[in-house]
Amino acid sequence: MLFQLLRSLLVLTGTITGVAFGYAVASDYPEIVELENPELTFAVLLGFIGYLIFSITGRGLQEWIEKQIDQTNSSDLAWSALGFVLGLLCANLLLIPFYIIIFNGMGSMNFENRYLNSVVPLFNLTLPLGFNLLLAYLGVRITIRYRKYQNRIHFDGVCAKSKLVDTSAVTDGRFVDLYRLGFLEGNIIIPKFVMNELHLISNSDEKLKADRGKKALEMLKSLKSDFPDNISIIEKDFPEIPEIEMRIIKLAIELKATLVTQDANMKRIAGIENVVSININDLANALKPVFISGEDLEIKITKKGKEAHQGVGFLSDGTMVVIEDGGEYVGKTVKTRVSNILQTGAGRMVFCRIGINNAEGTEE
Repeated sequence: MLFQLLRSLLVLTGTITGVAFGYAVASDYPEIVELENPELTFAVLLGFIGYLIFSITGRGLQEWIEKQIDQTNSSDLAWSALGFVLGLLCANLLLIPFYIIIFNGMGSMNFENRYLNSVVPLFNLTLPLGFNLLLAYLGVRITIRYRKYQNRIHFDGVCAKSKLVDTSAVTDGRFVDLYRLGFLEGNIIIPKFVMNELHLISNSDEKLKADRGKKALEMLKSLKSDFPDNISIIEKDFPEIPEIEMRIIKLAIELKATLVTQDANMKRIAGIENVVSININDLANALKPVFISGEDLEIKITKKGKEAHQGVGFLSDGTMVVIEDGGEYVGKTVKTRVSNILQTGAGRMVFCRIGINNAEGTEE
């Protein structure tokens, strides 16, 4: 009901404005067209245009507001209402001089055309109304943005440490999805010298290397756009230190931040310097499925192993499975039994043997 009333006021304003301007134009410039009744014709024409424009605008505005309300949770709606009220309060405080001028009659405008004079009261109404709506909208946006920022940097009432991302993690790109999904908390810090290195990579003569650098820059741009308060690019640098790895370590110590990397050597250096670090590969390995000896596993053997009697297959997460007696089953899906699990620096390897009750395997 409220939206219908606001739409009606908006349409009425547009129609009256169009009619007034139509009469004004036709009375001041009767030589524009030779019509029997130009004032009425222009009034109807511009009135219809004003009605059409404001009707479409009002309908689109109503649909957009209702969609935003439906997609917003109760907490954000409460903060939006607070921002709306604060915005209106600020708008009306700023408009006090305007109200004084209007109420004292000092701001009345007089045109030679009587039809334009009829629009002055409408202008005096719509100007403060538009300013109120603008400040109210800004209040809503500011409070919601502040709320998102607070939610992002706090977890269970404890402020999360900032994450300093090195070049290897940026080019890898997986940290972006981890941050979007909430597995990384706190602010993301990217040194300017890392950005410079990414620009050099994106301008490389090697196409694959250049594409990776360009993709990393695009991901950072998208992340910065989605979380403008949480992604920081800082100018702090240590030009006296030639190695970029040591510059990142020193910056992490100074900022008391957690280092996010994909480089195993960087993680070792961080450990020596007592810097807390997160290796994305370690996280990926930790999320791989756990197998125990004697567990049955069905897998497709894709190629032969180092030994003639061995077959090799891969799980959906990329884990390599070596089937000790599967060399003759290449291209077939077989039932196997886990005999051993080996954890290496490159990841996890699973060793299996063909199951006792396994048939000849099924071809795919």
